[in-house]
Amino acid sequence: MVEELNRWEKQGAKDAKQDRTTIAYDGKKPNSMVCDTTLRQLPDDSWILLLLAGGDFEPSPENYTALTRSSDEGHTWTPIEALDTGFPRAGKTMGQGPTELMIVGKRSTLFFSTHSQTWGTDWKSWMMHSDDNCRTWSKPEPVPGRLADFTFMRNHIVTRDGRILVPFQHYNGPGPNVPPPAPEAKPWHKTIAHYVSDPRNGVLMSSDGGKTWIEHGDVRVTTDDRYHGWAENNIVELSDGRIAMIIRGDRLGGVLYYAESKDGGHTWPEFAVQTDIPNPGSKATLYPLGGDTVALLHNPDPSQRSPLSLWISFDGLKTWPYRRVLVPQSSDGPQGRLNYPDGFVSADKHWLHFAYDDNRHRAVVYSAKLPPLPTQNP
Repeated sequence: MVEELNRWEKQGAKDAKQDRTTIAYDGKKPNSMVCDTTLRQLPDDSWILLLLAGGDFEPSPENYTALTRSSDEGHTWTPIEALDTGFPRAGKTMGQGPTELMIVGKRSTLFFSTHSQTWGTDWKSWMMHSDDNCRTWSKPEPVPGRLADFTFMRNHIVTRDGRILVPFQHYNGPGPNVPPPAPEAKPWHKTIAHYVSDPRNGVLMSSDGGKTWIEHGDVRVTTDDRYHGWAENNIVELSDGRIAMIIRGDRLGGVLYYAESKDGGHTWPEFAVQTDIPNPGSKATLYPLGGDTVALLHNPDPSQRSPLSLWISFDGLKTWPYRRVLVPQSSDGPQGRLNYPDGFVSADKHWLHFAYDDNRHRAVVYSAKLPPLPTQNP
């Protein structure tokens, strides 16, 4: 085991020499917000980066979805522009933000959410489509069923048998006979009850290319109906068809949580279980690399959102022998946070391209060199 770890440590040092990074956007106060960075390769092979922008914090009525594009694989980026969702930036849809950009074939599908003042008020979730590389869009339609309300949709996968699975984090609220949590200490909604509690996790599944959808799963991380935490679940398909799900667990032991579907995403356990993967309460993302080989981008510290690291498992998330730090700390120093890594694996599986927000004001694009994989020649 020690010899294997030493081998992967040496490989990691070799890979690190090939990494590259660039700043796609750096916000300036009083309009500096950068969150939910989502990097994707479009059907025409260009890259697009979506982010939640507007104002200086999140959630805020000033938040909106911005985009920037690259035609040279992330080396240079266009100035950010607002993405027109078709909804007014006023009233119940004043605050807007992206949660997933799904690319399947030639079609791009944006999942996004809207609210009036914060996620506790008028929170709705939508989907809309583009067939011309995110230049024009269909009319937004609600996410199906209960997921149209109090829900974030997260990173999709396409299974080997062609089904589309999009994980969701839905919030039931505290129930009719339970007092709501105290209002959030934000200046614009001190008197508004914040009912975003009792997260439930599962997948929205389509077997016909996204024409129709069926919801599966209702996974919890705690029995506390008043628990508030951003679940931000992520999924991957393993070699035997199981669907593995990781879930963020704010204030629940400083680790990620895990749930598993043994029948391809149709049925799920009632509760997720703790893993031994440290996490401070921050979004982590999984990337399939073939078979049971899976990459993980995350903050491997139970108390702070730094460093930002790449781990790789070769046995279906059981062990993680390849571990390397990509970003030791924020450009703002050790108190800064490295947040929300999200991207894609290159077609040749040599690179993991992703974006992250550096302390909520800088969108950084990072290309991490992947090691030789079991299905590749060393």
